[in-house]
Amino acid sequence: MNDLENDSFEKHIEDTLIAGDGLCNEKIVEIVVKEGPDRVNELITWGAQFDKSPDGDLALGKEGGHSEFRVIHHKDVTGREIERALLEAVRRAPNIEIITHCFVLDLLTQHHLGYLVTKSLSTSNATAFTSSISKPIR
Repeated sequence: MNDLENDSFEKHIEDTLIAGDGLCNEKIVEIVVKEGPDRVNELITWGAQFDKSPDGDLALGKEGGHSEFRVIHHKDVTGREIERALLEAVRRAPNIEIITHCFVLDLLTQHHLGYLVTKSLSTSNATAFTSSISKPIR
């Protein structure tokens, strides 16, 4: 949200709830709207490139049920640009391994099984992976 003179979080929340026609969880809408600017800045930090206006600010569009200009784009392929930036950030992260050409049926954790999950649970049909979160992706 860039235009604080004509827009507000409350107005954005109201627009979203009206457009959602009673199907939105109001608390979730509030979280998404209020955290939105920080998440967009995070995507930009990770390398996402969104359209800019001639003065260098994010080019904001008005769509759907929005009453103000607040929607950002990357050409006409915004989702692809976000995916590209996220994948590049993941590839740069030394603590993340990308495993291609596999299918995950379920994620079993210790609380599912009631005992410690280790790599020794691997079989010819399934593989157990350990995980730890030491720091966020930068």
